[in-house]
Amino acid sequence: MQELCLLLHISSLPGKYGIGDFGPEAYAMLDVLKAGGFSSWQLLPLNHPGYGNSPYNPLSAFALNPYLISPELLEREGLISIKELNGAQLPNTGQVDYEAVITRKNALLKLAGERMIHTLGKNEIAASIPHNLKPYLAFICLTELNKSPAWYEWPDKHKRYSEELFAELMDRCSDYMLQQVTVQHLAHKQLKQLKDYAESKSIRLIGDIPLYLAYDSAEVWAHQELFKLDSAGKRLKVAGVPPDAFSEEGQLWGNPVYDWIKMQESGFEFFVSRISEALDTFEVLRLDHFIGYVNYWEIDGDTQSAKSGEWVRALPEEFFTTLLTKYPVQRFIAEDLGVLNEEVCRIRDSHGFPGMIILQFCFEESIPKVENYPETRLIYTGTHDNKTTSQWFTELDPESDSAKNFYGFCREHKLISENEELNPSRAAELMIRIAEMSPCHQLIIPMQDILGLGAEARMNVPGIALGNWQWRMLEPLAGLEVPL
Repeated sequence: MQELCLLLHISSLPGKYGIGDFGPEAYAMLDVLKAGGFSSWQLLPLNHPGYGNSPYNPLSAFALNPYLISPELLEREGLISIKELNGAQLPNTGQVDYEAVITRKNALLKLAGERMIHTLGKNEIAASIPHNLKPYLAFICLTELNKSPAWYEWPDKHKRYSEELFAELMDRCSDYMLQQVTVQHLAHKQLKQLKDYAESKSIRLIGDIPLYLAYDSAEVWAHQELFKLDSAGKRLKVAGVPPDAFSEEGQLWGNPVYDWIKMQESGFEFFVSRISEALDTFEVLRLDHFIGYVNYWEIDGDTQSAKSGEWVRALPEEFFTTLLTKYPVQRFIAEDLGVLNEEVCRIRDSHGFPGMIILQFCFEESIPKVENYPETRLIYTGTHDNKTTSQWFTELDPESDSAKNFYGFCREHKLISENEELNPSRAAELMIRIAEMSPCHQLIIPMQDILGLGAEARMNVPGIALGNWQWRMLEPLAGLEVPL
């Protein structure tokens, strides 16, 4: 039987505080999914995002996004007052206003943190710091002191992380550092509580781990030896992708690429620790840009065009052998989109990673034989990087192959009458029906497609750094029924 999964980021939930969070609306969503027969909920990465507010450009591999903390749960815990809670409200316009959210939530988190420190004491808070969060805490402290996250431009004494530097900052900036410890404590606590509730509803949370990190990030700064950087921290090589279905010009991401030989020398400890941390929360983890674990598009650090890169082989056999001695392959999804060569497919299939089918792409060349798709694949109507299905249909040229093949499929399978014309919302509904006809063991549907929303609800346009990750649901979830 095909399992149903919702694709919706936490930030896209409705609510009163400017951005979706780990609070009541997330619990309500789990109730909706349970009532609708869903078995899973796929989220985007929950790391503290960097430039452009992108979950896939995190400034930490381990710190959670502070702005996903629920003010309502802070009030229930007695860390803020009702008056302070009400003062943090923002109108829900269907878009996240990140500047307003950061201002309001920082003020609340400061109050909550001060009260936690007063209650527990500085020594207890300091003693609770996880080792893998220390570089992040030092990094954001130095970002404040140096008025910039560009660590390669900091004074020499700050350009490299050390335990001694961390201890110095804890002594020099103890109030700020301990405040940030409380923020991460609250974020991890609220996420753990949400996970527990999901388990009580028999809903699996599916996570997502970005392959790359932001250049201006804690772990690139703290582990410079693991990246292709020169002695001054300048990027020698950067990541991206060549022209593909998402972008005719390719994408120049700018993230520093890994030195896989150095990674191997430590037994891939950095990657394994990231994945282990994520799997403490998520039952299944989507490996974003799976292709990059096999071969990656490497671009000179000084270039301005993604087209000028070259494919470089990573260490897939060595890495995946190490990873799969610790975790079964069933706990992973291979995001195998993009330039799929024979080697990527061989690595994916030989290790048994389930890959992805994006149904929007399947109408480009012919009427697809959906009933012949492999059971082991996960089928999506679209992803966060695609147009919503309603937008996709609206923008189709009626004379294009995709439009003709979509209509042809629907008529051939008697989903519509011979002369019936479709509107965008109906097209989104039919796309879900078509996905249900496949033998793929799991169907993953973006909330935008369930609701039949158009271009206004698109989450991300690949290759565009700013203006993404903003869409939110407008209506509260109480009483919502998923129309499937």
